[in-house]
Amino acid sequence: MYKKLFMALLFVSCSNEVLKPPVANSVKVIDNYHGYQVEDLYRNLEDLKDSTVIDWFKSQGDFAFNRLKKIPKRQHLIDMQDRFDKIASYQISNISSTSNGFYFYIKSNAEENIGKLYYRSSINIEEKLLYDPSEYQKTLEEKYIINYIQPDWKGEKIAVSLSKQGEEISEIIIIDVLTKEVLQRIVKNANPSYGGIQWLPDNSGFIYVHFPITDPKDSQYSIQLKSVLFRLDGDPKNLEEVFSKNNNPKLQLKDEDFPFVHINTDYDEYVFGEVGGSSSFKRMYFKETKHLLSETKKWELLYRKSDMIKKVVLDGEDLIFLSAKNASNYRICKTSIVNPNFENPKILVSENSNEVITNFEVTKDGIFFVRVKNGVEAKLYSSINGLEEEIKIPNPSGKIQISAVNSVSQKLLVSNLGWIKGNTSYVYNTLKNTFTNFNLKLSDIDEDFENLIVKEIEVNSHDGTKVPLSIIYKKGIQKNGKNPTLFYGYGAYGTSAGPFFSTGFLSWVAEGGILVIAHVRGGGEKGNAWHKAGFKMTKPNTWKDMIACTEYMIKEGYTKPEKSAIWGTSAGGIMAGRAMTERPDLYAAVILVSPSVNMVRGEFQGNGPNSIKEFGTIKNHEEFKALLEMDSYHHIKEGIKYPSTLVTAGLNDGRVAPWIPAKFVAKLQAFNRSNNPMLFAVDFESGHGGMNNGALKLYEQYANALSFAFWQTGHPGYQPE
Repeated sequence: MYKKLFMALLFVSCSNEVLKPPVANSVKVIDNYHGYQVEDLYRNLEDLKDSTVIDWFKSQGDFAFNRLKKIPKRQHLIDMQDRFDKIASYQISNISSTSNGFYFYIKSNAEENIGKLYYRSSINIEEKLLYDPSEYQKTLEEKYIINYIQPDWKGEKIAVSLSKQGEEISEIIIIDVLTKEVLQRIVKNANPSYGGIQWLPDNSGFIYVHFPITDPKDSQYSIQLKSVLFRLDGDPKNLEEVFSKNNNPKLQLKDEDFPFVHINTDYDEYVFGEVGGSSSFKRMYFKETKHLLSETKKWELLYRKSDMIKKVVLDGEDLIFLSAKNASNYRICKTSIVNPNFENPKILVSENSNEVITNFEVTKDGIFFVRVKNGVEAKLYSSINGLEEEIKIPNPSGKIQISAVNSVSQKLLVSNLGWIKGNTSYVYNTLKNTFTNFNLKLSDIDEDFENLIVKEIEVNSHDGTKVPLSIIYKKGIQKNGKNPTLFYGYGAYGTSAGPFFSTGFLSWVAEGGILVIAHVRGGGEKGNAWHKAGFKMTKPNTWKDMIACTEYMIKEGYTKPEKSAIWGTSAGGIMAGRAMTERPDLYAAVILVSPSVNMVRGEFQGNGPNSIKEFGTIKNHEEFKALLEMDSYHHIKEGIKYPSTLVTAGLNDGRVAPWIPAKFVAKLQAFNRSNNPMLFAVDFESGHGGMNNGALKLYEQYANALSFAFWQTGHPGYQPE
């Protein structure tokens, strides 16, 4: 009997030890902001050089991944995504073309974990393998992926950016297309997701953005960036600054500004210098192309942020631009680059009250542009000699992307995709009005999703504003409140949340769940006004919109709180984190991926100063109050029963520092009074939201999150023993 009692006590003791994550040490700091006393219990977790902090991160990650791997059918979700992608034969991304008809792209076949670089000298010519990233740095253990490509103007050489899996900082190599020879010089400290790669008109080199600090954990990461020139016959260590704070002091660039150079064609007489960053609109400068590298000829101001210009194309001396000034849904205008007049330009395409112009291109035969209703219903139009006409594309499915090589081309690359339809690309002949299938996608996987329904509606929010809502589910579901339902949204930077095609999210639907995408304010689904309605002081609309959408789905019988999960990634973590802390009763599970959940401290991370443009700064009284209101960490209250929560972070994250979600988790684990699991899945080999990872790693990340959500919403196949 004593032996049985001892074994029972031992079992309980071991169970308690296994079921509890490691406790974080708390070193309290009290800050005074504009007379407000703000208590920060876990400021110590911001020190990623402290070995005890790193040890806690590792213990949390080990605990979380051990729990997740024990969920039944987690592997089933991995296998399902793999099967979906294999049916498609291969995946294509990063398509780039040249004026002489060359096409370059990254392609991963069904059995491959990472993509390789291919090209065609014409749309109908057989493709050729140009570069396999597994050949790069073969003597090292790290695996590299291609994250960006840019051919020169003639397609004779191509710049290829490679990063270690899970990282953003890249190294750029140059490949001779004809011989496939890799040039010996390697450009380092690059990240072409910032500013791209801009070839000089004579193809003698290119301009890229140089990162002085490459450690994403450093507080100076992404500070004092500079656009520099790399000459093909030069030393990449010699940084020839072209557009930066240092070489243009009169422009009064800030340390956190992103200085980008744009060379749009090899024949334009002018080039552009953009003061980039997180704001929707930028300050733009220009120079004559022939003086681009001259130190005596200075950059001249072209337009200010207040001119609200989103895109500009140079057509001779005409500037064709997309503007939200006096047109929240945007309009296309024209002025002269010699004597620009942005106050009273010529209007080429007027604003539409129901549709937002998201992009345009100028070709030899006219202007082509995309209008989108509610962020989910896209149409392609032409404007030729002032006559506007819709162009019917083959198999329309929700989202349309267009690109043209230059303004004298008669070809337009048109891609379209939807919630349940993968990307299909066409070359559109603007003269003949014909579409040619690009044939870069051998097959689609629609057959796996033929029984899925997509429903687009609008829901009244807390203030009566109608919020677009996309609902994806299997045919035949019953409105009995028993359906596991996953709510997803973003709502920041004026970025629209879809449509996107994700076999990860669709595996949730294939398993019987309902996927709901709420197009909350702060995004761009309804134009610039929609963005500003979830911006700084109006940010509460973002999570209140999501709460209203959740309440609608419950009221209509699709689901109930015990069956509801919410997902927020990056800045979408504001939305999900505040919905959770404001209405913990509304969700059974919360998934936060690299989330922004400590906004009061956000500007103290490497990418923080630039994000002030979107969210505000603690130095301003009103903006501080807005930041505190959107700070999920500071809204965790002691004694509240919070829903089950899975938070993920990558230690290589340079966009949301991993200490931000860490502090949130530490406080949540300490204050929560429910028995629900609070997991912190820290990946020491990943970056922001799973960026630049191979296919298998992405499958695992989705499977972790979705199996956790199924577990907590009661799906019988996902309950651990």
